Amino acid sequence: MAAQQRRRPGQTTHIPRFACFLDSVTVGRIRSAPYRFAPMPEGPLVRLPSIPSRDDLTAQARSLAGQAVSGAAKAADTVSQAAADTSRAAARTAAQTSQRLGVDRLPGLLRLTPDDQTPVDAGPRITGTPFARTLATAFAARPHARGAGSYLMGAGFMRTGFRRGGRERKQLKSNGFSPEATSAAGMPELNVTELIHVHGRRLPNLMRNASSRIIKRDNRSVIDLGSATGSLHWINVSEQDQARGAMGWTRLCVDTDQRERLSVLLEDHHLDVIIASVGQEPGEYAADMAGLLPQGIPAEAWQALTAYPARPVMRLHLLGQDRIGVDAGGDTYRLFRNVPHAVRGSLLIMGNRVRRAELWLADRDNVDILDWIPA
Repeated sequence: MAAQQRRRPGQTTHIPRFACFLDSVTVGRIRSAPYRFAPMPEGPLVRLPSIPSRDDLTAQARSLAGQAVSGAAKAADTVSQAAADTSRAAARTAAQTSQRLGVDRLPGLLRLTPDDQTPVDAGPRITGTPFARTLATAFAARPHARGAGSYLMGAGFMRTGFRRGGRERKQLKSNGFSPEATSAAGMPELNVTELIHVHGRRLPNLMRNASSRIIKRDNRSVIDLGSATGSLHWINVSEQDQARGAMGWTRLCVDTDQRERLSVLLEDHHLDVIIASVGQEPGEYAADMAGLLPQGIPAEAWQALTAYPARPVMRLHLLGQDRIGVDAGGDTYRLFRNVPHAVRGSLLIMGNRVRRAELWLADRDNVDILDWIPA
């Protein structure tokens, strides 16, 4: 046994613990087994990468900073160019809309001339009926500046509370729309609560409903619930603009979470609406209506407008995509197709005549607080 346990070069004298379960021959083979580890081959030395010096790191940092400044400048130029393109596109849209409404020229073009000493007769003039000139003035105006409450909170809970339009909905269903009225000073008396409900809740839902391809019938349900708030503003014009034909106008501002698109049901945005009275003299009325509805109101729509003797005040909604809707204020409305019109909005009708037009000027998104929360 001592001879067997004598240690030879390259042999191991360690017996594994499980050797008790093996016979003596197997144990001997384990003891006499040489190591299987081959020596590492000799080869070239491996060199580690050199560590850059402080001067090299400083040079690299300056190079990256220069690239960042150059990229920021290019980005600023791109943003400025995009803003300029957007401004020019808005001007073209306003010009096209005013031309469709029967207005020859726009006001606001005088702002493009830097010289304030330009004679009044040298600038562009607005022609047409008072209604058409009012629309031209409004469409040529730049979008107004907005407060932080409207831009950040919009139609959120902090501004609207628990109001979702249920009270206004019941009011319209029971009494219908408010009639056109004029104060002693000759200014129109407007129901602000009703206007906010119509443009902030009812109209967006009707537009979304009218574009649905699933609903086939023309008598459709009205769902006018949602968050909305707003205010009325009178917009003055300068004496120079007045001399060129511009007119003051009434703007309705509405913040709402209702969208007119099927793809987006809830999205906070801000509406600017112009409210203007349609001329009632025969010549003015015909000219103003030709600008609003070039092909006129279809006979079927007139029949629907006169089908409610108990409702002397009706609304003809301009829903876009050549669709209009006859609305008595109830739970349903009547949809008509293939009626071209330039802008969206709503027309107030009394005594088988359009008395007032409420047209959408601008539609701007509000800030979504959820976008500021990191994912």
